[in-house]
Amino acid sequence: MSQAVTEDVAQDAEQERFEAPFDMETLTRPDLLTTSLGIVVTDWNPKRVTGTLPLDGSRQYYGFLHGGASAALIETLGSLAAVLEAGPGGMVLGQELSVTHHRAARGSGSVTGICTPLFLGTSVATYEVAVLDQRDRRIATGRITCQLRRRGARGAEPERKA
Repeated sequence: MSQAVTEDVAQDAEQERFEAPFDMETLTRPDLLTTSLGIVVTDWNPKRVTGTLPLDGSRQYYGFLHGGASAALIETLGSLAAVLEAGPGGMVLGQELSVTHHRAARGSGSVTGICTPLFLGTSVATYEVAVLDQRDRRIATGRITCQLRRRGARGAEPERKA
């Protein structure tokens, strides 16, 4: 291969690398709700964010997974996906969250959330989060929409006349 082709391949590989604007230390700070609930983000990239939520400590009175805990998992994964979409220096503002509960999560262990994009726009992103039990049955489906404030996304402010 020529040196120019080798350099082009190296540049393409560099562009394909992905660096998240957060790390595991940031996601597990003791003051976060996600830490209190035991949510663990297991994988993140711009196309898919996954995480788990333990059933122990997340139950409601009847012993099933609390719907609010499912919603917290859904919002966590969707918001992190939106942060990845907004890019470095961007900001994310939650706009809407809806959750449909399909079946009760029982027993021990954890549930898994899988977040994928439904719509990625310039200033809005919508995600679906499937929450699955340990037998890979869907127990809930969430949809979250976030406003994206991308750094440098706006053009220069027009000059104002006095």
